[in-house]
Amino acid sequence: MTTLKISEARTAQLPMITHARGAGWEAVDPVDAEVLRHGRENMLFTSVLEDKLREFNPWLTPDQARSIVETIEALPATIEGNWEVLRWMRGEHKWFDENEKLSRAIQLVDFENPDDNTLQVTWEWRIEPVARKGNRADVIFLVNGLPVAIVEHKNPTSGDALTRGITQLRRYQQETPELLAQTQLYNVTHMLGYWYGVTWNVSRRFIFKWKYAEDETYRSAVEAFFEPHAFLRTLKDWILFYVEDSETKKSVLREHQRKAVDKIVTRCSESEKTRGLIWHTQGSGKTFTLLTAARQILEDKARFSNATVILVVDRNELEGQLKGWVERLLGEMQASDIAVRRADSKADLQALLDSDFRGLVVSMIHKFEEIKANSSTRDNIYVFIDEAHRSVAADLGTYLMAAVPNATIIGFTGTPVGDSKAGSGSFKIFGRDDEDGFLDKYSIIESIEDETTLPIRYKLAPSNMRLPAKDLEEQFYALAGEEDVTDLAELNRVLERAVNLRAFLGAEDRVDQVAKFVSTHFNENVLPLGYKAFLVAVDRETCAKYKLALDRYMPAEWSEVVYSKNVNDIVDRPAVADLQISESREEEVRKLFKKADQDPKILIVTDKLLTGYDAPLLYAMYLDKPMRNHVLLQSLARVNRPYIDGENVSKKVGLVVDFVSVFEDMKKALTFDPGALKGALEDLDILMVDLHQKVTAAAAQYLQADGSKSPDAQLEAAVFGRFIDAAARKVFYDVYKDIETLWEILSPDPGLRDHIQTYKDLSKLYAAVRANYTESGSFLGDLEHKTRRLIQDSATQEGLGRFSKVVDFDVETLEQLKSEEGPDEGKVYNLLRGLRKEMEEDAASAVVLQGIKERADRVMQNLEDRKINGIAAMVELEALAQEKAKVRRKAMESGLSDLGFAIYWVISQGEGAKKTSFDGMSASREIETVLAKFPSWRDNPDERRRLRASLYKPLLALGKDERAGAIERIMRVLEQAG
Repeated sequence: MTTLKISEARTAQLPMITHARGAGWEAVDPVDAEVLRHGRENMLFTSVLEDKLREFNPWLTPDQARSIVETIEALPATIEGNWEVLRWMRGEHKWFDENEKLSRAIQLVDFENPDDNTLQVTWEWRIEPVARKGNRADVIFLVNGLPVAIVEHKNPTSGDALTRGITQLRRYQQETPELLAQTQLYNVTHMLGYWYGVTWNVSRRFIFKWKYAEDETYRSAVEAFFEPHAFLRTLKDWILFYVEDSETKKSVLREHQRKAVDKIVTRCSESEKTRGLIWHTQGSGKTFTLLTAARQILEDKARFSNATVILVVDRNELEGQLKGWVERLLGEMQASDIAVRRADSKADLQALLDSDFRGLVVSMIHKFEEIKANSSTRDNIYVFIDEAHRSVAADLGTYLMAAVPNATIIGFTGTPVGDSKAGSGSFKIFGRDDEDGFLDKYSIIESIEDETTLPIRYKLAPSNMRLPAKDLEEQFYALAGEEDVTDLAELNRVLERAVNLRAFLGAEDRVDQVAKFVSTHFNENVLPLGYKAFLVAVDRETCAKYKLALDRYMPAEWSEVVYSKNVNDIVDRPAVADLQISESREEEVRKLFKKADQDPKILIVTDKLLTGYDAPLLYAMYLDKPMRNHVLLQSLARVNRPYIDGENVSKKVGLVVDFVSVFEDMKKALTFDPGALKGALEDLDILMVDLHQKVTAAAAQYLQADGSKSPDAQLEAAVFGRFIDAAARKVFYDVYKDIETLWEILSPDPGLRDHIQTYKDLSKLYAAVRANYTESGSFLGDLEHKTRRLIQDSATQEGLGRFSKVVDFDVETLEQLKSEEGPDEGKVYNLLRGLRKEMEEDAASAVVLQGIKERADRVMQNLEDRKINGIAAMVELEALAQEKAKVRRKAMESGLSDLGFAIYWVISQGEGAKKTSFDGMSASREIETVLAKFPSWRDNPDERRRLRASLYKPLLALGKDERAGAIERIMRVLEQAG
């Protein structure tokens, strides 16, 4: 029977190549790949790309094809350069045809006929830019010689594979952006899970699980993602560049968005059906879905007879973050020969309809008021309405439908009005052509399962600060029940009539009391996590009061007010006017709030930023404004965005502290099916019960020990006994991380008191296990914020750092360790960490010690597989330490520098060197002399070429092939040593 071997290469990387070949990709050996890209400094298979350019564009001369390749190669390794590469792939660039005397579009990829493209995959792709550190990608996919996807594989026994994969890609972007210059997509996988995203946006929020339909096997995941038709369509249709906060960003549509776009485009092509409702939960990217569908219809002029798409957006969205997206979209569409207009007035909109305009029209719903009936009776007008649950309220929907009576109208919403079964509200207006009342649905539960949004947890504020439930019923629900409150403007009109309610919420003594509570809660529960918060007040006057009150309990720069402006404020509400920030300051605040190391930390709001504002750092919402249904869910969605910080700690939930009692009666707060929110919106008390149960179970499983041993011996017995087994570690990691997440959310809380010591013991055990069995040996590094603070002092006092100890890997240290107390298994790990550290800090030594390290790693693997015990492992490491000492002595006796000896080592290991009378030592001394003549070879390409040429003479005793290989190994050593 064969023993299962688990590693990145064996389990994930090489099978991916096999599965990709099964999907239609040609495998290219890494050596052949380096030949095709003319060395490790370059990224393109230039000959392949030139051949495809001539094939797809036969009018191009060889020189022109070469010039296009050089143009693409010269694009900067930035997100803007990456976007230009994609534009080239999509055929959006032109070149001058000398024969026809005109500019013609260039085709690089045949999206319609995948088999006509050259699809290749290779592995162990090393990039070594001149004068800078290099890196290695596990797998690279290429289309017609252009790198398009990069894949990172991680060992499936590691519990943090996704985090480590993300960190690796971030490092590529910082150290070798050339690796990402052309690549558009990335995958992170460890065979048991498969994630994808786009390059130049390695944010946890934009990394998605790949959901494939056939079965949940690694093979199915690879074949589905890289199926040629589907993959090329991703490049053509599903990657978006946009602007947010004045910065160019990049994203890729997820499967639910792609499915919805296809359904929308199909519906718009059907003559018998003219309505559709897209019901996608808040934070699921429905704006991208809407814009992509619009673009596909307008670009396909033949299928849709040169259509008109009217994009109806909300005023707040158009003035907020959607503004940048729309501006970028307008520019891209105009570049693609699609006419674009913005209807800034009713007269503008009427003129566009009267003139039979073809292209994209961006408007707001109120511009349709009193637009003439039958302004355009064409049936190839497509109206896409964002936030459709409110945009067609009152008479505005009637005006719109009368103006374009034969148009297809698609509504987009995260919170429909009405009942799908009864066919009321949004379902009646948009869902009439679909049995379920909607064309496509993506629920909040699906979004949480996909990890694209987070669950929200809430707690009721202390009763003495809370709005009494009776007052909420009489002064809010009773008034709100008289009209359909679908947006903040309508909500504010209701609250204007609730005079007594606003007086209670805005009373000076209560505001001070709440501000003091918020300050304490924020400092204890939010600030330690590195997150930020909203305080949502009932109106602008109360916002101003909260700002003044918070300034009494925390630094003034920690908070800022953001609310709409009223020209009468300076007379009627001077405090509101005094604290009103300028438009430029508001824009700055929007950006600064998204940065962990910048103030403000708390935004005090009442209307602005409660829709459309996306800040992943936003964790807590102090809710002091009555809301329900659509407005409530939209506001809560501000805190449900995923986030991962610089220490790879991820946000687990969004938190709401309720000061107005809306969550005291969930059925009144959310009148639609409460089952749709089960698991998405829950009371913290439920989590407390869950934590008690899990801590008790984990203590029984992991904290039982031999009472006859000392505490130190008990901990060492656990770490080096049951957790030698990798599978047992993985189970423990999962159990502990589940508990840690709950603790981080709930702490501090009196309900945790009886479990503090048990949790500390579990945390110390986890920290010790992680520190001992990870290569870095970083103690406490994997713990989250509050937990790290909880055990840091006691861990130091108890000497738990010994589990992450790093010692020299040499004979003397090994002899000393043999005489010390403690398990041999721990000493083995400490020695191996020392060897890795030495190799990381000395690149030249790393070359010489690589073979020793590989054998030491096998010793470690055999120990974990229980093929040997700690004593036997120490014996084997002793032999390796002695071998290392011999190598060191030889290096000293040689008289060579560390770099010179590393060169000797790599050129004397080849088969040709061993079979001939080649004197590697003399050759290495001569090479050291050669190196001194080219001090600027890293920065000067000409000097680099002369250096390579000068290496031939010292190596003449070798055969031609052996000499070429030796020169490559020498250059690699020189690069690594730099």
